Amino acid sequence: MVKKILVFNVGSSTLKFSLFEGKQKTIEGKYEKLNSDEKFKKAFNEISNELEKKIGFDLIIHRVVHGGDIKKPVKINKKIKSKIKEFSKFAPLHNPKQLTIINLAEKFKKPQYAVFDTMFFSKLPNISKLYPIPKELTKKYHIQRYGFHGLSHKSVSQGLKGKTITCHLGRGASMTAIENSKPVDTSMGLTPLEGLMMCTRSGDIDPGLIIFLEKKGYNTKKILNLFSGIKGISKYSDFRDILKTMNKNKDSKLAYEMFAYHIIKYIGAYSAVLDGIDNLIFTGAIGENVPKLRKYICDRIDYLGVKLDKNKNNKNKLLISSKKSKVKIYVKHTEEDQIMIKEVMKII
Repeated sequence: MVKKILVFNVGSSTLKFSLFEGKQKTIEGKYEKLNSDEKFKKAFNEISNELEKKIGFDLIIHRVVHGGDIKKPVKINKKIKSKIKEFSKFAPLHNPKQLTIINLAEKFKKPQYAVFDTMFFSKLPNISKLYPIPKELTKKYHIQRYGFHGLSHKSVSQGLKGKTITCHLGRGASMTAIENSKPVDTSMGLTPLEGLMMCTRSGDIDPGLIIFLEKKGYNTKKILNLFSGIKGISKYSDFRDILKTMNKNKDSKLAYEMFAYHIIKYIGAYSAVLDGIDNLIFTGAIGENVPKLRKYICDRIDYLGVKLDKNKNNKNKLLISSKKSKVKIYVKHTEEDQIMIKEVMKII
């Protein structure tokens, strides 16, 4: 019986870890603004030193963003590491860093497992999964909507019946339309670049823009992943800086309003796809901690019967909709690590 489990959740610039004894989380921590491999390695070494002093563990679980055609949790071996590396071409900000931590964690000499963000979306209907490109290209290169933040969307929507829209709003941001616990559509696609405007990622743009910029000699991969989105509009890549400066900086104000606009637009689209909405969920660092943004969004979708309880919203309560609201509005902390453990336990 496995008792102690170490969980790593590696983002594009963050490293989160947690230690579980049975179902009890005993230790957790987070490192932010890791903008180089060296900083990731330094953070890992600090975690390693802390854990080796305090307590041992039986196995390690990693969140990996892109698993391609892998639809279940897997024990990590050379073949799986090769797959993670292969799909780095579709998740260049995430998979390489996750592979770095996997390789570093081999020093513990414990079994390692991977749980993929793409798993939750493996059964998306073809109508939303496929791109309108030649079918032979889709088949040859496995081009489809894979979806991301799946562990988060699954975590915050589990147990809810009816038509649900989940908004994972952090440095990376995505939204998902869910009906009775099954995803119907999601904003991220082949890569985590599609969908909402994000802190440094462009989100949805005209594909012709990429062709135009590349003809001009620009590195669009770098521009669209690292220098676009909120940063492209305002020069700030941290949403907290946007909140601090938007009252006096017109570019920060515009970035804030554009970010909200994208979310509002997707809520409208997904409520149409679902033919209504019963639950609206905000999660992620921005979704959970910025009442002002939630109010801005909800005020503009009142035609859906969305009504906030101002006091509950300002206090970041779990249920922030008013009694008059036709839609239940939630602020939920995503428990990705617990979902990861549940998924791995199914195969052990």
